[in-house]
Amino acid sequence: PAPPLILEDAASHAIGGPIRFSMPSLGPEGRDAIAVERRIAQRGRHRLGPLRAHLVDPFGLAQVGSVVAPEAAFVVYPKIEPLGEIAPPEERGGGGRSLVQHLSVSGDDFYAVRGWQEGDDLRKIHWRSSARRGELMIRQEEIRPFPRATLLIDNRGSMHRDSGPTSSLEWSIGGAASIVWELAKQGYALRLATADGGPGTARWGREATDPLLTTLAVASRSHQASLSGVVRRTAARPGAGGALVAIMPPPPPDLVPRFARLARVYSWAGLVLLDVASFASSSGRERAAFDQRLAEVERTLSRAGWHIAIAGASDSFRTIWQGLLDSSASRASSRSLHS
Repeated sequence: PAPPLILEDAASHAIGGPIRFSMPSLGPEGRDAIAVERRIAQRGRHRLGPLRAHLVDPFGLAQVGSVVAPEAAFVVYPKIEPLGEIAPPEERGGGGRSLVQHLSVSGDDFYAVRGWQEGDDLRKIHWRSSARRGELMIRQEEIRPFPRATLLIDNRGSMHRDSGPTSSLEWSIGGAASIVWELAKQGYALRLATADGGPGTARWGREATDPLLTTLAVASRSHQASLSGVVRRTAARPGAGGALVAIMPPPPPDLVPRFARLARVYSWAGLVLLDVASFASSSGRERAAFDQRLAEVERTLSRAGWHIAIAGASDSFRTIWQGLLDSSASRASSRSLHS
């Protein structure tokens, strides 16, 4: 019988380590398929392969090998929690620019075109676009507003506790990824800022999902000493506006006034304050001091217009997100009753 074919799939231990298995030798022009399942819990950029094949004679006296598949790179996104179709309430009305306006073609008296459907007014056929695409295209004149949101994540290592998948940093990155996934599906134009940079140009839909989730996938503990530069850029026009969502431990006293002013630039500002002390063991004195600081930040920023939810290690992001938006709705209802 023909000797078996030995296959070796090289990989780092972060994605399960190398795998070695065998399969019967193939005849001339023979084909076979093998599926290898890997469960990867660690977000980030990873590499798989190369896949090498070795053929050893039955007596083990000689062997021949070859690379049958090159090394491949891929990205593992952070864990995403389904949030449901909930979004910052003041943005549901569609404040901000228009998606159709953004697609405007210079020189035309309309904003976009779409494929013709039965029942459409034939007078609205755009013949130039129809000729270019080989199908009837209809002028789409209605204005379709789309909301905007900016995400701000404090990933400075000095602000977080614990390490690995149960750390406060991983919790915040997973929450940010869940927001990106949900709001992109709802048509939001999204920006992302971290301690290392941003926010960049707003993106929406799939154009937002892939690059922003990749940024979060590779985010690490930043060595930046301050968030002052990021806060300044987040407040800058014309990008500022719409909804702002920040996920972070309590900012230091010198940054609290800047965050208070930041809320005024946006139509809605939501803050998930991380109870980082709950992510690692701490003494009673440390716990008491942190609780006092957390309460002071919550009180000051709430007065400045931020909608705030406090998150601990045992909380799911979906629960915190729902609570944040519920508190926003309650505050809006209270304002209407007193107006």
